Amino acid sequence: MSSSTNLIAEQSYDEVTIAEIASHSKISVGGFYSRFRNKDALLSNLQQRLGQETQARIAITLEQDWSGISLQKLLHHVVKANAEIYQKYRGVLSTIYLKTRTAESSDEEDSRQAYNDHIVSQLTSLLMQKRMEIGHRQPKVAIRLAIACMASMLREAVVFKDASLYPKPTDMSSIIKGVTLVMYQFLAGAKQ
Repeated sequence: MSSSTNLIAEQSYDEVTIAEIASHSKISVGGFYSRFRNKDALLSNLQQRLGQETQARIAITLEQDWSGISLQKLLHHVVKANAEIYQKYRGVLSTIYLKTRTAESSDEEDSRQAYNDHIVSQLTSLLMQKRMEIGHRQPKVAIRLAIACMASMLREAVVFKDASLYPKPTDMSSIIKGVTLVMYQFLAGAKQ
């Protein structure tokens, strides 16, 4: 269903039809319904894939030895991995973001928040390996703020690039370089 991810990135989730999703995925409409109840079930499946891929990438990253790598290089790795996921799941992320902002049920928001907290905790523990290079008196606080900034910048530059106020770099590598630099300058230079 990666073709569904691409289609949702190209069009608005609400506007894309099941027939278009089926055609884009090279299956029949009946084939779609044999797998999913409706578009929301497909979105839920894509959201699970997003979560699994994110967790797998973080697990691989946590297993690596980063002792010989500088904070800036580690930040580059983290930003690049996140940017790739944001780009791959752009349509899914924009739909999830917009749906949770307008949802009346707090269950979905609570679930998303718990997931985000888990990811932030894992990234915080990874970046704490470089605490000696962090100039903030409260490194965990600084790291969590830097991660929030990264997520916000990637959301604006990658997910909502069509409606973004973010200056439009010419390519993904410019975005990764810029976000990494902002995070590094904040973490390494903060003396508060």
